[in-house]
Amino acid sequence: MIACIVLYFLLIAGLALFPMRALRKRQSPTWWDDVYPFTGILVWFSLGMSNIGSSLSMSNFVIEVFWITILSGILPWGRWLLSYVERKHIKHVSFLLTVLPLLAAIIIRLTMPSLPE
Repeated sequence: MIACIVLYFLLIAGLALFPMRALRKRQSPTWWDDVYPFTGILVWFSLGMSNIGSSLSMSNFVIEVFWITILSGILPWGRWLLSYVERKHIKHVSFLLTVLPLLAAIIIRLTMPSLPE
């Protein structure tokens, strides 16, 4: 399980490295820009350890955290592409994209049924 966690964090970091660095050239970075891709997995673990949602199994871990990882790795690319759009409300949309891993983790944890091992 720990090896999977390390693999997921490395996958997110690898997918998000280029767009996060490229975004720094267009916008001033904040600490949240570095942290938000990893928050989905952290929220998922806190919900799982608090016994919120269905019972936690290794199958649930692999499948749920995999989808959160994919979403967390893709979102920095969306934020980077949005940085090229000069509209009034793009900053609000960009902020909503940073909150999406948190919402995805909560929704996945609460709606996914317990999977057999």
